[in-house]
Amino acid sequence: MQLNTALIVLLLTLQITHSLTGPPVPESLSLEQDFASQTLSLTWESHAALFDIEIFRTELEENVLNVTVRAAVDPVSGQRSWTWRSPVPLQCTSHSVQIRARQENTVSQWSPLQIVQGSDVPVKQQAQMYPQDKVVPVGGNLTFCCIVSEGGQFGSIEYKNRKMEVTRMSRRSFATSVTNLPQSGSSGTNIICLSPQEIITGAVVFVGYPPGDERLECETRDLQKAECRWRKGRDTGFWRTSLLTRYTLNGRRCVEANRNMKLCRFDRWENSWTLTAENELEAVQLNDSAHITERVRLFAPVNVSAVPQAWNSSLQWSWTFQAVQTLDLLCQVQLTSGGRSSSRNYTGVGLSAALLDGLRPDVEYSVSVRCASLRSFWRWGDWSAPYSLHTRMDCPEAPDVWVRMDSETAGQILWKPLSISDSHGALEAYEVYQKDGEQDGWTVLSLPPSISSFPVILSNSSSGDVMVAVAARNPVGLSRRSIVVVPEFRADSEQSVSELVGSGGDLELTWQPCPNASRGYLVEWVCTGCTGHCTVQWTKVPESNTSTVIQAGETSLEVGVRYTLSVFALSDEATALLQRHHGYGHELVPVQSVKSLNVWQSGENVLLSWEPVAISNRRGFIRGYTIYLNNASHLELVANVTDPALRSYTVKGLSLGSYKFTVKAYTSAGEGGGSTVAIKMESNSDMLVVQLLVSLVAMSFCLVVISIFCYKKREWVKKAFYPEIPGPKLAGNWTTPPAPLDIKPPTHSMVHIVESPEWDSSKKGLVPVPEEEEDDNGSVGENVEVDTDSDEPTLLRYYNQLVTDGSHSNYASDTSGSSTSSVDSAQTQVTYTGIQSPTSSHWAPSYGYRPQMQPVEGPEEPAAAFENEPQQESPSIAYRPQCSWQAESPGAENFSGSLGSPTSVTSSQFLIPETAEEDPEPSGTWFQNFLSGKF
Repeated sequence: MQLNTALIVLLLTLQITHSLTGPPVPESLSLEQDFASQTLSLTWESHAALFDIEIFRTELEENVLNVTVRAAVDPVSGQRSWTWRSPVPLQCTSHSVQIRARQENTVSQWSPLQIVQGSDVPVKQQAQMYPQDKVVPVGGNLTFCCIVSEGGQFGSIEYKNRKMEVTRMSRRSFATSVTNLPQSGSSGTNIICLSPQEIITGAVVFVGYPPGDERLECETRDLQKAECRWRKGRDTGFWRTSLLTRYTLNGRRCVEANRNMKLCRFDRWENSWTLTAENELEAVQLNDSAHITERVRLFAPVNVSAVPQAWNSSLQWSWTFQAVQTLDLLCQVQLTSGGRSSSRNYTGVGLSAALLDGLRPDVEYSVSVRCASLRSFWRWGDWSAPYSLHTRMDCPEAPDVWVRMDSETAGQILWKPLSISDSHGALEAYEVYQKDGEQDGWTVLSLPPSISSFPVILSNSSSGDVMVAVAARNPVGLSRRSIVVVPEFRADSEQSVSELVGSGGDLELTWQPCPNASRGYLVEWVCTGCTGHCTVQWTKVPESNTSTVIQAGETSLEVGVRYTLSVFALSDEATALLQRHHGYGHELVPVQSVKSLNVWQSGENVLLSWEPVAISNRRGFIRGYTIYLNNASHLELVANVTDPALRSYTVKGLSLGSYKFTVKAYTSAGEGGGSTVAIKMESNSDMLVVQLLVSLVAMSFCLVVISIFCYKKREWVKKAFYPEIPGPKLAGNWTTPPAPLDIKPPTHSMVHIVESPEWDSSKKGLVPVPEEEEDDNGSVGENVEVDTDSDEPTLLRYYNQLVTDGSHSNYASDTSGSSTSSVDSAQTQVTYTGIQSPTSSHWAPSYGYRPQMQPVEGPEEPAAAFENEPQQESPSIAYRPQCSWQAESPGAENFSGSLGSPTSVTSSQFLIPETAEEDPEPSGTWFQNFLSGKF
C-alpha cells in the first residue's frame, strides 16, 4: 500500500517537472487580413523555430488548416510571421486562429484563439457576394461565396445560367468553385445568388490574358527627336479602363497609344530603350537599341514645284529642318498619269531637285517625292503632297494606217485613232493622201478627228501601185505621214486557207521570212463572213520577227467567233499577202444544230442527210457529226462521222417499226444541240414496183436486142427455123370455067378432079368425099368400099374454082360467101375433097385449100357426116399456112395432128401439126413478115 502511494507521487512529480521544462506559448499573436489577395498574415513572438498553426471557421468550428511551419525571425522587429492564402474570400465567414511552439518532441500550450471577423456576422444584415470585380487569367479557378441577408433564405448560385454545387460555410454563407474559366466579355461575367423567390445578390469576374506586346522599334524623323513604336500582340480581353495595360518607356509613362500600334515620342534620342507593359495579371518588358543615323525615317519634303516642257520637266522641293542638308539622301519620285504609276530614283547630299525626262506632251502628271538615308537605309520617309504637272503640246505621232480591199477596185483606208498621249495635244483633223503609181502629186482630203476610216476607189486606168497615207494635225503642227501601198485583193477562194486554233484564248501565228518585207509585217484579223462595216484589227510586226501572238486580253478576240487572219509583207514598193488562216481564239460548242435533216427508207436501210451548221453558229471548227438513236429516255450512239465534209449517213439493217434519229455537230469543245427526225419503217411496195418495172424493162431490152439480132440475121433465121415452102403451080388457062383437072395420082395416092361438084347449100364448109372407082367410061363408081387394110394412099380430089369479084360461080353454092372470101378476081381456090388414110376404113373429112393471105371471117362448122358429094367450102375460110391448119370437124380427131400439114405430092404423111384454135389469126404472119421484111 505504501509502495503504490510512493509511485503515484513520483509520477505526479515527473509531470509537473515536464510542464515546467516545455517551450513557452507564443506571445503577442496578431492577425492581419488582405481581402484583395485573400491572405491572412500572422505575427508573433517566440524563441522556438517550429510552430503548429490551426485555423477554424469560427461559426461551425470547422478546421480548415492544421499545419506545422518554420518561421524565421525578422531581424528588425524580432517577430516571426507567416501568411496563409485562403481558397475562399476571407469576407465569406469568420476565422479563428491558434498557434503553439514545437521544440523537439515537446510542444507548448495553444495560444488563445484569435478571431478574424467575416461579413456574415449578425451586425451585417444585408446580403453580400464575394469576390467583387475579380481579375483572373484565362483557365484559372475561382471560389465565390454568397451571404444571405439576416433571416433570409438561400436558393442557389448560378454561373452563366448554370446552377453550381455549393458548400455551406456558416449559418448565412454558402460557397461554390468555378474551374477553367473562359475569357469573359468586355463587361465581364456575372455570377448570381438566388433565393427561392428572387435574386439576392451577385458579382462580376473579369477573365483575360496578361500583356502580349512585341517588336519595340525606335527611330528619328528629324535627326533629333525619337519616336518609339511597338505592336500589340495578343488581346488581353480587358476593356475596362482600370484593367487596360499600362506602358512605361525608360521610366516615363506613355500615354499616346491606340489599340493596335503603340507610339511614344521623346524630345531627344537615346541609344537604348526599355518598355514595360503590365496589367492586373502580369507585366512584360521589351528592349531596343540603335545609333540615331541607323534609324532615320524622314518627314515628307515640302514646297514641291516644277517647270514643265513637252518631253521633260525640272522638279524642286525643300525641307523643314537643317540637319538633312548634310545627310546623303536617296529620293524617289512617283509619276501618275491615266491610272498608271512609275517611280524614278535620284541620289545626292541634301537632295532637293531632280530632272524628269521621258514625259509625254500635253499630259497631266501627278508627282510625289519621298527620301531616305542612303548609307544606312532604314525606311522610306513620308510621301509629299501630290503636285500636278501638265506638259506642253507637240506634233502628233504618225497614225497606224492600213488598207483593206473589199474587191478589186474598192476598199477602206483605216487608221487607229491616236490616244491622248500620242496626239500630243487636241487633234484638229486627219489628212488622207492618195497617189497613183505614175502621178507626181498627192490627192489630199481633210477629215474630222472623229473619223478613222475612208473609202478608197481604184480606177481601171490606174497604172502601177497605188499608195495612201494618213497624217494627224493638232495646234502645234502636222505629224509624219504613214504610207501604205494598197494591197491586191485576194479572196479566200484564191488563197490557200488553213485552220488555226488558239490556246487559252490566244492565237499564235508564224510564217516564213520574206526578203521583200523591208518595212516589216502586218497581221490583220476580221470576223469571217462579215459584210458592210466590219471591225478590222491589225498589228505590225518588226522585220526581224516572223511570229506574233494575238492575245485575247489585249484585243477584241471573242470566244466562239471565227476570224480570218492574213499576214502581209510591207515594203515601199508593194504589199504582198503571204498567208491566210481561219481561226478561233477559244472554241465553243455549236450554238445551232444541223439544218435540213432528212430521212429516207431504202429497204432495210435508212439514209440520213443534212446541211452543215452556218459559220456564224459553229463557234468552232466542225470536227464531225454524231448520230444517235432515240431510245426512250436516252440516246444510243449509232455512228461518229469524223469527216466534217460528209453530209449523209446510212443506217443499215433496221427492222420494221418507228425510229427517231438525232444528229449533232461537234467541235473540240463538245457537241452542240441536235436535230431530230423520225421515220416509220414499212414494207417497201414501191421498191417491189420498181423492181418489177426494172425487170420488165430488162426483159423488154432483151427482147429488143433479140429482135434486132433476128432482124439483122433474118435470112439465116428464116432458113434455119422457117424454110420457104413453094406454092402450087398450075398449068393451063385458069380464066376458063372451072373443070376437073386430070391429075395422075402418085403410086400411093390418087387425086380426083371433080368437074361439077355437087355442093350442099345447106352446109357451110367442106365435106369429105370418098374416092370412087372409075369405069371404062370415066365415071366414078359409087358406094365403093375403101380397103382399110390396103397400102394404097387415100385419094384427094382437087377442084379448080375460079372466084371473081361480084360474080356467081357455078361451082359455089353460096355466091356471096365466095365473093367475100376471094382475095382478087384471079385468085384460085384449091379444095382437097378427100384424103384416105392407108390405115383407116373410113373417109376422112374434106378440107379446102385456103389462100395464105386470106383472113378468117367466121368460125367453121364441122360436117355432120361423111357424104358422097363434097361439101361447099364456107366463104369465110381462106388459105391458111400449113403450120396453122386444123380440123374443121370434131369428128376428125384422128387427123387433128396431121391434116393441113404440108406434104409432098407423093406423100400422105403430114409434116407440121395443126393448132388447136378454131379461128386464130395466123400466128406466123407477123413473124414471117418480120423475117421477110414486110412490115
